[in-house]
Amino acid sequence: MMVDVGASPGHTNSNGSSQAAVTAKDVARLAGVHPSTVSRSLDPVQLSRISSATRARVVAAAETLGYLPHFAASSLRRQRSMSIGVITPSYGNPIYGELLHGISVELEQQGYVGLIVESPDESRALPTVLARLRARQVDGIICASGRRADASALRELRTAGVPLVQVLRWVDEIGAPVVECDDELGAALAARHLQETGHQMVLELPGPPDNINFRRRSQGFAATLAGSRRTHLRKHDVVAEAPSTEEGKRMMRSLIDAGALEGVSAVFAHNDLLAIGAIDAIEEAGLHCPRDVSVIGYNDNPLTDHLSPALTTIRLPSAEMGRLAARRMLQEISGDSDLPSEISLPPELVVRASTRPRPS
Repeated sequence: MMVDVGASPGHTNSNGSSQAAVTAKDVARLAGVHPSTVSRSLDPVQLSRISSATRARVVAAAETLGYLPHFAASSLRRQRSMSIGVITPSYGNPIYGELLHGISVELEQQGYVGLIVESPDESRALPTVLARLRARQVDGIICASGRRADASALRELRTAGVPLVQVLRWVDEIGAPVVECDDELGAALAARHLQETGHQMVLELPGPPDNINFRRRSQGFAATLAGSRRTHLRKHDVVAEAPSTEEGKRMMRSLIDAGALEGVSAVFAHNDLLAIGAIDAIEEAGLHCPRDVSVIGYNDNPLTDHLSPALTTIRLPSAEMGRLAARRMLQEISGDSDLPSEISLPPELVVRASTRPRPS
């Protein structure tokens, strides 16, 4: 948090008498340093200018005296709110919890606080959310909720000079830094796994097409299978309206009812929630995963290894993406960046019990 060299509020003794407020000068006297050193030592933005030994003395003295830095006054002096707006598309999807944790850890280390806001895909609320965050004078916005329909709102934000970093998902041609996972590679890993386990006919459960992550997963999956002579992708026109368990179940039911599962031995779902819904529909149809149909998801949500069967999936480095997005945001604010504008991290295949070699 930001600090001020002014006085901490006074407090009252147990006998009811008021005690004088502790000031930065009191802390400086006890620590044997100049009052300005107290401010820098307790300010995460400036503490790198102070030796660790000096800072330790100042922190100990402040704790002994009960000194509380004055956040609001210091923020006004710097003309910063020391807050960053963080937009997530879902509070309910566990994968975003890891992303938000990574963002929060990095921001807190530098004295910032994240103001987390949800903007669900189906609500079309991102322009309103952006306006509310700007009204609260955040120093920048980290957005994990952009879709093609949001391009004009995000572009307007950039035009207004508000620092913006897109993370996990993004909108092209906005001109803002992006921290993402290589979704084409992730889908290729899924396709190769199904190839290597001998599956000859597979289905894909795609997420909403206005999400760039799902479009790239489709591209990577199809491109990898296009080069295969023995593993083929059965085409269909069923698409998720939302990346949810309910939609995964609805799509899988629809495909089963249409006979599209005939001859199919494996399904690739664009995220874990869709995969879980698909497994439910497969079991309801009297089939078994993975004995009859293997299913692979995407994201490696928490607890997917505790499902029955445990879900084979593509693991995203969500926490690391969060940390890098926050770090890139702080560099956008300071104007001093050592990170590229586009950061792409590799995903990882995690093989569990929901996939097995094709039955002979």
